[in-house]
Amino acid sequence: MKILITGASGFLGSALATHWLNSGHQVFLLLRPTSQLHRLRGLDASFNIGRCTTDTEVDAFVKKVQPQAVVHTACAYGRLGETRLQLLDANLRLGLVIWQALQCTAQPVSFINTGSALAPEVSPYALSKHQFAQWGRMLAAQSCGKLKFVNVLLQHMYGPGDDASKFTTHVLHACHRNDPVLKLTAGEQTRDFIYIDDVVSAYDSLLTQCNQLDAVLDIEVGSGMAPTIRQFVETAHHLTASRTELLFGALPYRTNEAMHCLANVARMKQLGWKPAYDLNAGLKKTIEQEFKK
Repeated sequence: MKILITGASGFLGSALATHWLNSGHQVFLLLRPTSQLHRLRGLDASFNIGRCTTDTEVDAFVKKVQPQAVVHTACAYGRLGETRLQLLDANLRLGLVIWQALQCTAQPVSFINTGSALAPEVSPYALSKHQFAQWGRMLAAQSCGKLKFVNVLLQHMYGPGDDASKFTTHVLHACHRNDPVLKLTAGEQTRDFIYIDDVVSAYDSLLTQCNQLDAVLDIEVGSGMAPTIRQFVETAHHLTASRTELLFGALPYRTNEAMHCLANVARMKQLGWKPAYDLNAGLKKTIEQEFKK
């Protein structure tokens, strides 16, 4: 299958690109000129890469590829100081440029979008992701069956090689370094933590069974379990044999803090998928691979 992936320099996109390349698919990567492929080091030459700056360049690359599936993982979270306009460009506008180019493809296309399980009012990131999903649903419904839109409501992903700005990575590294203290909220929030390998297998199930899915579909992907933030931190602390003092309650909750996040994975299980890692197993594997040196 010809698969076009956006965001392949990122944690999820690179994992999907590697998996599908090894599975024998033709994998095309749509990237910014400045994107670094350190997560795909040694494999770069195996991919067909389009480094695009302008809408015209994106449009031309998509039309040249004529993909059978687009897997959209590119995004901006706002953790690196991005402006609101930069968030909209990454999380809304880029997807619409790709959609416009897909109108000219000669064959049906499945668009698998990485959405957000967070409510739109939680953050500008979540709002922009929901806005693109609304566009995707509408455009797919108007495409007379030519374009399929599968919106993955992805829970809290983690694993080795994830971004340093992520909460899970920050906690693991602080504990591994034996930082004197780690300041945290009270940690009563529940989160559905899902290990990266389980996320990849979920996307693979969606890709291979796209023909069986509705033309417009929102589908939840997570572990189906929701420990508290405190439980996550204490498990990471134990597994790293850390001497770091955990200061729960030292930080306030964020404005609009989501207090309960849990995926309903019944639909994914109907497709034959189930997670292979619980939190303990996923953290053990993350620690082994993240700190093996």
